[in-house]
Amino acid sequence: MDDQSNKQIQKVKKVVKKAIIAALRPIIIIFAIICIIVAFICSAMYVITLDTATLKDGSWDNVPYASDQYSNNVTIDENGIASTDMSAQEVWDKLIENNSNIKEYIKESSTFKKLLNAEMVTNFLDTRKDPDAEIDWDSLNQDTNSKEVQGIIKLKRATAEGKTITMVYTDPDTFQSYIDEYNATGSETAKQQALKHFTIERGYIASNFGNGASITAGTSVELPSGIGAVHSYMGWQTITSTTSNQYKLMQQSGMNFDEEGFGRINGRYVIACTSTYGNVGDYVDFYQEDGSVIQCIIGDIKNQNDTGCNEWGHSNGQNVIEFVVDKNSWYSTEKGGNASNMHINPGNQGCHPEWNQNITKVVNGGSYFDNPNFGAENISGNGTTITMPSTGTAIGSGSGTISSGNATINGEIMKWPVDSTNITSYFGPRNDPTNTSVTENHGAIDISVPTGANVYATEAGTVITARYGSETAGNYVEIDHGNGYISRYLHNSELKVKVGDKVTKGQVIALAGSTGKSTGPHCHFEIRYNGVRVDPLNFKYDNGMGNGMGGFGSNPDELSTTNKYYAKVATWTEIYDKLESNDPEVETYEKITYNMTTTRINYQEFVSGYTMPFEYLWSFLTVGREEEFVSELADLVYGSEIFITVHDNLRINTNISTDTYTKMKKAIAKDVTVSVNYEDDITYYDDKGNPHTYTTGGTATQVGGPFENEQAFPYTTIHTVITSTNTLEIKLTEANVWIVEYKQEFTSQAPPKDEKSQDNPQKDQPYTVTAPTADHTAIGDALGESYRASVEASYSAAHTRASASLTGMNTEYYTAVVGRNIHVYTKTEGLIYVSSPATVREKVELTGDENNFVKIYTSPKHATTASNIHSAPDWLYLLLSQNSSTANMVDVTKYLLYKATDYDYGVQSYDFSVYKPENFKKLYDKFSNLDGVPGKVYNFLLSKGVSPAGAAAVLGNIQEASNFEANTTSSNGGNGLCLWKNDRFKNLQSWAKSNHKAWTGVTTQLEFMWSELESKYPSVKNKITGATEENLEYATWYWGRFYEGFFVGTNFEKTKSNTAQRYTYAQQWLEKVK
Repeated sequence: MDDQSNKQIQKVKKVVKKAIIAALRPIIIIFAIICIIVAFICSAMYVITLDTATLKDGSWDNVPYASDQYSNNVTIDENGIASTDMSAQEVWDKLIENNSNIKEYIKESSTFKKLLNAEMVTNFLDTRKDPDAEIDWDSLNQDTNSKEVQGIIKLKRATAEGKTITMVYTDPDTFQSYIDEYNATGSETAKQQALKHFTIERGYIASNFGNGASITAGTSVELPSGIGAVHSYMGWQTITSTTSNQYKLMQQSGMNFDEEGFGRINGRYVIACTSTYGNVGDYVDFYQEDGSVIQCIIGDIKNQNDTGCNEWGHSNGQNVIEFVVDKNSWYSTEKGGNASNMHINPGNQGCHPEWNQNITKVVNGGSYFDNPNFGAENISGNGTTITMPSTGTAIGSGSGTISSGNATINGEIMKWPVDSTNITSYFGPRNDPTNTSVTENHGAIDISVPTGANVYATEAGTVITARYGSETAGNYVEIDHGNGYISRYLHNSELKVKVGDKVTKGQVIALAGSTGKSTGPHCHFEIRYNGVRVDPLNFKYDNGMGNGMGGFGSNPDELSTTNKYYAKVATWTEIYDKLESNDPEVETYEKITYNMTTTRINYQEFVSGYTMPFEYLWSFLTVGREEEFVSELADLVYGSEIFITVHDNLRINTNISTDTYTKMKKAIAKDVTVSVNYEDDITYYDDKGNPHTYTTGGTATQVGGPFENEQAFPYTTIHTVITSTNTLEIKLTEANVWIVEYKQEFTSQAPPKDEKSQDNPQKDQPYTVTAPTADHTAIGDALGESYRASVEASYSAAHTRASASLTGMNTEYYTAVVGRNIHVYTKTEGLIYVSSPATVREKVELTGDENNFVKIYTSPKHATTASNIHSAPDWLYLLLSQNSSTANMVDVTKYLLYKATDYDYGVQSYDFSVYKPENFKKLYDKFSNLDGVPGKVYNFLLSKGVSPAGAAAVLGNIQEASNFEANTTSSNGGNGLCLWKNDRFKNLQSWAKSNHKAWTGVTTQLEFMWSELESKYPSVKNKITGATEENLEYATWYWGRFYEGFFVGTNFEKTKSNTAQRYTYAQQWLEKVK
């Protein structure tokens, strides 16, 4: 082909190209416009989705905010019924009223309630009368006007036969009546009723028990869950080894007791514990489950070689604290004290029942021997008898005694709750007015009033319950007075207040009636202090009623109670005590002591990791846009089974002491005086030889002695004590929930009997002068009689007739004990429960009958959800990460999607061991909703075990120091987040280089910081690890002073101004992560 032909071809190509371009240009422009429109729509949908699914505080057009308001205000009444402040229908209506777009996602309010309650049902107990009956969830969710929330957690109790029974809820008063009846009579029926039932009580704001100074810096010991609710006591006077630190402490501090008989040093309770928590003389704070603190000082160390004592305490760790007490007032005369009976153990009703809860943490604040005046300024002086409130809690500026049935507080007089003063039933034991054959402990007073009479608030406060229709309490009101006190007004015909109302003293809060368990119109007026009922008549009222000197006051801007609830279950101890003897000087007896107590169960702690938050369902709904999909996910929750099982570990200790001995009883008779009358018949003959007889006589006195005699009396005294102690082991045994199936099995077994027998020969006791017994008197009388008889015989031989009588003698009596042997037989037996390792099974199988997330997601009918999420998975992850309740669920969601689709969403394996209850802390604490560098710092610290308050203290310091700029250099030469300088900065650079990292990296600096804390600043590490909201200011100061070291001085009060701004920042950070 020639060149001309080629040129022609090129021209043709150009023409064709231009023609094609001209023809395609409109199509390209249209396509580009379509792409722009699609992109715009996607962007708009992205923004709308984020806006819809992210919580906006205070906005009632925002569904997450509405759900938060619905679920965060749940109360539980006397009947065990959990209720929200608003019904699901009310929340739905309010969303619609505020132009929410909820109807774009959910068609009916019943579905909305189903999704809302899915978050809640796994966090509440099943309190129905028949908890084993099937729950009709469809009917419950259809009733959108009901505020009641049905729980699914079942409390079980293991039986000796290896089975379990489901425990049934009963109201607190009925539950306590079972306990009272058993303790008073030993009724087996009452005992079994108490063991088969449980009740629920509300938590109180944490307080301190003791009047010492707070420990603001110290070494923390975290305790395993479920121990410490059992307490015992020992007499301080039993410490007698003069060379011991125990004795040294007692001598230096003085043996001081408060009015209850508790040993006190610097306002702190003297205790015995294991060396796990410190040494003799150490100041220690014991943190209870509700956050309250028992301030203590170690006075003695428990021997871990004792049977049943481990590193945590006696009774296999259940008994952490043994209080040191006054032996004279706490011990019976038989045990060397002056009391008629042994004192009950602390933590029981009548002796600090508020201590009947588990211990979570112990903080050691150093030694008395180094700092003998720590906290001493808070009491009337060390070395004197201290008078404290019997609860151990300081109450405002008043003083007095607060306990069940006894309260005396100085303050302004209170308002009598009604206009009548006719008290028909007083505080304390009484016959149940609705069943007079049953005795109950009435924890209130009943005042007769006509229906419709005004009921007044006795003090200012906040209404925490205003409920209609309680089966027992009827229509009733509870007011929290903000200082540990709550007043309750039951059986009303009408209520005049609602939950959250602030009321003033004397305000009408209800109209009296006879609703609930009542025999006639009256006001049941009840006062509780830290959950313990006290006699209302121990206060003073405006009409002259009451025996006290004043009222308890109020702090209406604060609350004493929390929204946290605990289950209470019963346990028991029986002591059979028999003393039998043929020794007439021994007083024999046979008695049984019954002591039933309660244990609190923080049931939500067992199950917190199994919650399916509403925000989780809502995120899937807003991205997947399919109502039926999330409804089926919710069905997984409603099909859950959660069992918390109470295991009764029974220990029976038999102790038989057989005391055989011979008492030698001797009498010595001195100056034995015998009076004698004698006669002689004298015969003479007259002149005629006739005999004549006449009688002559006289008297005489004979004094003899000393005479002595002894007799042997063999005796046997048998003392039998059989102590049956039931201790509880409470564990989550099954959680078959939407994500996993958790199981832990227990088997009962009888441990080998531990039998011991030993003879203990005793030294002979020589003769000592004793008061005469009948035996002594008989011996002495025999000596006198023997001498009398001998005198009489002598005179009888010399005279015709003679009679002698004992007219006096001085007798001394002696007793010796010989051949004594005490044979001691002990036997320990019982029944214990042994657990197998817990298992966690992830529920991700596509085959089989079990429904799960994977099956629902892969169902063809939910292809829309799968397609939408696959198209925009990052939207879902972002929504989950931005909500605090779902921030920890991003990785597990990626794993579930991977198992459903076999597509790598970034997580192909997941450690489901975090769904063991003991690992829930790992599940939650690694995540926060903080963004950027603050979030990295916070999450890093929590992953190292630092408390949220400790992490906030560090954040406050870093914000002030570097404003979270990792590559900053300050004017004084400091570098990085913590402004390291000089050698420390060089160490940071070297450390980064050795790890092949740049020193400016945030993670690099955090890892270096932690290495410094562990190797060079362990006290700082301990401080932030154990920091709480209460000592946040001190923790912030401690970091600035001892880690950053940007100022000098060790007096906190004098130098805390250096970290004032940092403390302000720390408070703000802690508020954000709550």
